[in-house]
Amino acid sequence: MIRTRLGKLAGVAVALVAGGTFALLSQQPAVAFFSGGLFLDVQPQSPGTLVARGAAVDVPVEVTCNAQFADLRVELTQRVGKDIASGFGYTELACTGGHQRLLVRLTTFGGKAFTKGTAVATADIFGCGSFTCGEETGSATITLQR
Repeated sequence: MIRTRLGKLAGVAVALVAGGTFALLSQQPAVAFFSGGLFLDVQPQSPGTLVARGAAVDVPVEVTCNAQFADLRVELTQRVGKDIASGFGYTELACTGGHQRLLVRLTTFGGKAFTKGTAVATADIFGCGSFTCGEETGSATITLQR
């Protein structure tokens, strides 16, 4: 019984030493060290501005990111009478590593125009660094004005 237990402990010790040696001698550094810490943050802001009598809306979006490339998609939904007006906009952006305020134009789909009032805006940013990709979503109830 003691021999079996000693054999198991010796096996664990050999595995730990082998893993540690491999980690020290390996030519590939850890991914987290290279990634530099990908950071993505997005939040739609008020007010949105109606364009072309509600056929589109310009929505301000605050973004902070340090990705090498990033895509931003914004969706908007508003109750108009008994119907729902909805639309979306998309843009590629250059991340600066700091805070940016962008204006994204959303066009309606489904035939219903946006009107003055409140709407729900959802912004989604997807970006990639050297070895890491990520996605972040922000949502807010915003005011639409002319």
